[in-house]
Amino acid sequence: MKKLLLMSGSIACAKTSGLISAWVKAGDQVQVVVTPSVKQFIGYATLEGLSGRAVMDNVYVSGAMMDHINISRWADAVILCPATANVMNKIVAGIADEVVSTVWMAAYGQNKPMVVVPAMNTKMWDYPATQSSVKTLKKWGVNIIKPKNGILACGEEGAGRLPEVDELLTDIEALLCKS
Repeated sequence: MKKLLLMSGSIACAKTSGLISAWVKAGDQVQVVVTPSVKQFIGYATLEGLSGRAVMDNVYVSGAMMDHINISRWADAVILCPATANVMNKIVAGIADEVVSTVWMAAYGQNKPMVVVPAMNTKMWDYPATQSSVKTLKKWGVNIIKPKNGILACGEEGAGRLPEVDELLTDIEALLCKS
């Protein structure tokens, strides 16, 4: 399966790299697309080494101006993980101001499964706009894997943790088989 992994900047990027490794070992092709903030959390060498493909981080690359459209057509499934409140709220509002939100919008409506895996601080998860965005994404047919409760990277406890890699693999594959 060709999986398009869209990543937004979160400490959970480190955990998400485990998905890439598992998918590639299972024979999947993985294209990683990142917001600019991802490089603050994980190196491109790691993402490229695991996926075997160059990381897509810009819509405006000379000679590749249509890659956001082409990659959205290429994929069999689109997974936004980790999904920050910022990116989720942007895609619901129709704001495409970086490559992840642009690719998401190009992929939407192509009759392929789309999965969002939020990871953020509890206050950000509970924020009214974020909860409204989750409801809207579900209404649009997007699969949401709810964050887990537990101790967060900031030391607070509550909802917002990215599930463990094994659980994510199981949950994402179940959603992809159902779609």
